[in-house]
Amino acid sequence: MLNLEKVTKKYGRKVVLQNIDLDFKDQSGVYGLLGRNGVGKTTMMKIINDMIASYDGRISTSFDLAHIVFVTSAVADNNTIFQGKITNLMRYYASMYPNFNADYAKNLLARFNLNPKLKIKKLSTGNKTLVYNILGLATRETVTVFDEPTNGLDSVNRQKFFDIMLEDYAQHPRLIVLSTHLIQEVENYLTHVIMLKDTSLMMDDDIEEIQKRAVRISNATLPNKRVIHQRQLGSMTETYLFDTVTEEDIQEVTGQGGKVDYYGLQTLFNYLVED
Repeated sequence: MLNLEKVTKKYGRKVVLQNIDLDFKDQSGVYGLLGRNGVGKTTMMKIINDMIASYDGRISTSFDLAHIVFVTSAVADNNTIFQGKITNLMRYYASMYPNFNADYAKNLLARFNLNPKLKIKKLSTGNKTLVYNILGLATRETVTVFDEPTNGLDSVNRQKFFDIMLEDYAQHPRLIVLSTHLIQEVENYLTHVIMLKDTSLMMDDDIEEIQKRAVRISNATLPNKRVIHQRQLGSMTETYLFDTVTEEDIQEVTGQGGKVDYYGLQTLFNYLVED
């Protein structure tokens, strides 16, 4: 489908990505691309979208790169095509992407109270983001990459857009990549997680497998488990594991008078990338 092999990118002497092996093996899925600022997320997305030509390694696809849509305000803000009326931009998308559904785009614009005759350069940051997100979604291309699709959006519009995205994804399955810092808000929409740390790939797994290993135990200990954080809250000790926990392990914890529960992807990310 989409495969990165030993991808390395440097800007001068600064290494941004190093030996990235990554296989988007599923033809459909919602991948979360996570990492702190400066770890190479945007560079990776630009390489995937053929916006950076000079790098080491190889990218292979089972489709033409023209079937990848990159949705980002960073590109749009510096492109005159994105400065005119929304209707003009819709015509541009229709000419670029054969699967672009103009009626669907108009429907979504109406759901967010956006008039297609408005000039994009006069919109607020949040409304610009909505326009780019809507048009990117309406292309229904093989791969759609969203770079910070929540930029400027309030909590209502964030949830509304992600719900719409998931509805359309269910009807028209394809590969969607989301790069965002609002991990807690997107966790329930993801099928897969890619996590970068210090220019390298730290995690690449299905969300369900990750969630099963994100285990918190209180007032008990389990030997030979990967502990990523521990904290004391008065008389209670919380230990955050990222490891497989069996039924026998749970019985051992409860036998010690402790408790087992699970924690979210945002917490896991914070503790894993923390120095």
